[in-house]
Amino acid sequence: MKRILVVDNDEPARAALAALLRDEGYEIDEAASEIEAMQRMEQSVPDLVVTDLCAPDCLCVGLLNWIREHFTHLDAIVVTAFGSIDCVVKTIKMGALNYVMKPVNNGKFLEIVRDALHRREHDLKSLRRVNEPYCYLVDEVVGVSRSMEQVLQTALRVSDVDSGILIHGESGTGKELIARILHNRSSSRHNKEFVAINCAALPNEILESELFGYVRGAFTGATQTRKGLIEMADGGTLFMDEIGDTTPQFQSKLLRVIQEKEIRRVGDTASRSVDVRIVAATNRDIKKMIGEGTFREDLYYRLSVIDIVIPPLRERKEDILPLVDYFLQEINERLGTEVRGVSSQAMAVLMAYPWPGNVRELRNSLERAALLSGHETLQPEDFPLACEHYLKLAEQHQDDEILPLKEVERRHLLKAMQRYNYNQKLVAKKLGIGYTTLWRKLKQSEKDFNSLP
Repeated sequence: MKRILVVDNDEPARAALAALLRDEGYEIDEAASEIEAMQRMEQSVPDLVVTDLCAPDCLCVGLLNWIREHFTHLDAIVVTAFGSIDCVVKTIKMGALNYVMKPVNNGKFLEIVRDALHRREHDLKSLRRVNEPYCYLVDEVVGVSRSMEQVLQTALRVSDVDSGILIHGESGTGKELIARILHNRSSSRHNKEFVAINCAALPNEILESELFGYVRGAFTGATQTRKGLIEMADGGTLFMDEIGDTTPQFQSKLLRVIQEKEIRRVGDTASRSVDVRIVAATNRDIKKMIGEGTFREDLYYRLSVIDIVIPPLRERKEDILPLVDYFLQEINERLGTEVRGVSSQAMAVLMAYPWPGNVRELRNSLERAALLSGHETLQPEDFPLACEHYLKLAEQHQDDEILPLKEVERRHLLKAMQRYNYNQKLVAKKLGIGYTTLWRKLKQSEKDFNSLP
């Protein structure tokens, strides 16, 4: 039986919602304050939270923030008599799944509750474990880092929200993958088209005709009427990558599409209604561009009601190992290669490399290595750029160099032995370890060093 926590400081209203939900067969807990709600959730986590603590100044965000911080998989629905665009935006950004105004339409409210509980069950299956206990996989996004888990949770949480979503991230971080998750997990749009376009790849004139379409004779070469990408995405999702590379002139036309929900083909006099969710992405500092006058501020606020920031791979290196396992499995299946994995030395090389091309570069490097290497287990020399970087780091002997822990320990032991004239008893005393422990570490260090390629 699904359990719902109802939070409201108005006892009659709380009792009415609780009774409505009990009649539907749900188990209900009640709380009259944020503190009481937090205490109940710490004792036993519910499947859903329904809260009405939203005063005109949006005090409910305290509870929503707490839920987001402590229970990333838990959804909350805000039910309140106070309603404004600012309040809706703020509660959604703080993690609310949906926002219901009083007086409550019982049928609509119960439908929202059922959808929320179905989503939770689906999302928990999506964040399933792969290979190791804390590894998650949503579509083609895999990892173990807390930062990427938060990105995925946000994407899953807002997949049904039609407000503007702007994805920030460097090239190769997987912005389109996150956009596809937003589309695929949308209950109302997943069965329609997902259309993607890279705005940086096309001149402004061509970009406009590609998106809006054109009528026959609109320009030289327009021999027939053609539907644009926005119309193709009608009912679905349009993903506009590198939106920061568009011109202010184009931005004004896109703003009109968002505001009026209609488009006009190039050369046409008639407008056409469209229902499309626009998800934009950029690797540029849009706020800085607004200050420079190269990006329209009004469009920015339309596109970025919700921001999703994807961290670069160098800031989440714990994701490299599960990504390597996942990509090698996919590469073997697709190309018929038989690579079993990477050696510990090769993994150290991969971990030390900063991956300026992010996940895309890692995937391409693994595919190249799988095709060209003669090894069943990939070696450092199979990754020439990463290996070169690793060797340079080793030559620099800097305190901040990125090395495997075994290599750091080996160098520290060597430095201590040299400083104290290879007096092992004195070295053991200075390091605060036993003599036999030091002897074992020296032997292991020698063995690891000799095994290096």
